[in-house]
Amino acid sequence: MNIVTINARINEKKKSEFFHTMESLDKLVKKYCNEFDINIDPENKLEIRITFNSKDEMDKNFYNTEFNILKGSVRSLCENVKISVNKIKV
Repeated sequence: MNIVTINARINEKKKSEFFHTMESLDKLVKKYCNEFDINIDPENKLEIRITFNSKDEMDKNFYNTEFNILKGSVRSLCENVKISVNKIKV
C-alpha cells in the first residue's frame, strides 16, 4: 500500500470554486486509485488521502492528467499545500 496525503487550507474566497472542482474531479480520480477520501474541518483545513495498491500503481497513475489537474487545482485554490507519500514530504 502506498498512501499519498495532501494537506492544505482552503482559501476562504475560493471555497465554492474548490467544492465545485472537487465534485467534478472526484469520479475521474477514483478510477486510478484504490481509495480517495477528502476531509475538511470547520476551519477549512483540507486532507486528501489517496491510497494505491502498490508503488507501481502510484508511479503510473499519480502523475497522469487527472491527478495533475487535482494537484494544480489544490495549489491554486488552497494555501500551505503539503504533499507527502507514506508520510514523507515530497
